[in-house]
Amino acid sequence: MAEEIGIDSEEEQPSADEITQSHPLLDEWSSYILSRREQYATERVAIIGREYDSNKRAWDNIIEREWMIMEERLRGGLGVDREMKEYFGNNFFKNDEALIAEAIELTANFPTTSVVFGETNRELKIYTFEDFLMLSNQGIFREDNFLLDPQSKWKRKIAKSVSEYGYSQTQTLFMEGEKYYVISRR
Repeated sequence: MAEEIGIDSEEEQPSADEITQSHPLLDEWSSYILSRREQYATERVAIIGREYDSNKRAWDNIIEREWMIMEERLRGGLGVDREMKEYFGNNFFKNDEALIAEAIELTANFPTTSVVFGETNRELKIYTFEDFLMLSNQGIFREDNFLLDPQSKWKRKIAKSVSEYGYSQTQTLFMEGEKYYVISRR
């Protein structure tokens, strides 16, 4: 088996203990990633709600694919808590310039609308609640002000979620018979 995947079985490979002893941050990083993964999966199941129970296997596969993307971004330092970034140090993380460029490209085509915001008329991007959570969890959400399309999610749940990411609802708008929320960074 080792020969099939190109590992020379005669050379001694370092054990996991030897790797973590020579790089003690790797063990702590693994614990951090595991914690974030569990938190992400729990949050996604709660958001999906009863629909999750109807097809757990399919939803678990979707959540796992989403997590793989998020984990790659975390390796680049995107979405890592500030305290953890300081603890591990900037040299620990991969170069995240490509990830940031990808995030900008990803959100470039989101719809926008003109909104009277304060005293001025501003063009704000419209995000669905799902997009907001996905991008925020990945640490690549960069808007200070935006419109949120809750897509029939409960208002209390939305208010709590955006608050956890440092945002608050500043206005409620009705456009084409649908309710939207203007969200701003606190």
